[in-house]
Amino acid sequence: MQAQRIVSLAPSITEILFALGLEPRIVGVTELCDYPPEAKRKPKVGDYQISPEKVAALKPDLVVGHEVLNARVLPVLKRIGLRVLSANPNQFRKLYEFMRAIGRATGTEPTAERIIRSMQARVARVRQNTPRKTPKTLFVISVEPLWASGSGTLANEMITLAGGRNILAEQFQNYKAVSMELALGSAPELILLAGPKADSILKNPLWQRTPAAQKRHVYELNPDLVLRETPRSVQGLEQIARFVWQAGT
Repeated sequence: MQAQRIVSLAPSITEILFALGLEPRIVGVTELCDYPPEAKRKPKVGDYQISPEKVAALKPDLVVGHEVLNARVLPVLKRIGLRVLSANPNQFRKLYEFMRAIGRATGTEPTAERIIRSMQARVARVRQNTPRKTPKTLFVISVEPLWASGSGTLANEMITLAGGRNILAEQFQNYKAVSMELALGSAPELILLAGPKADSILKNPLWQRTPAAQKRHVYELNPDLVLRETPRSVQGLEQIARFVWQAGT
């Protein structure tokens, strides 16, 4: 049966639901769901911490969650008998499958397939236009303290697809705190900042040791496009590809 009352537990999921044309059926979102702007007007079920009671009170026939961000609350929602659909779409392939699953649950499969085909075509164009050199890349989400991406993130795959190499991919998975010694010692040739400002790197004498800072290959990204797994992620990939190209040619 097609879901008619849907609760989203993460900003990325809310974006997917809106992209599939499901706004009228969305009965709950989180405080962090800010795109598209219409999402802000929906009833709230929490922020990083989801209230199972608020979710249940909305009487949803489908709750869509993120397996990492909502890891604690998903088992609770399942125990109280709610229909839950969740994934960790940390690769484009997984993101496509998650969108298809939501499409099947809501009767919006044709829309999902149309969006996926468009994304696949844009990803293919990026892959066909990578630079000759593979720049060593550091993907940073916080400078003080220093947090960066290892493997197992969509950002990591974006770097690879664009022709770069995430220098921390072999060190750890997901996003973790990183020592300055490790970051500086890896001699990044490209630093991508998902949130921090470029001056936090360029004006810090410690970072001047890196090829990236010396050549000013330090770039700010739109965090929503590279940290949220949504149809807009392909825009984040294209943004990363431009900077990888500049550092790799």
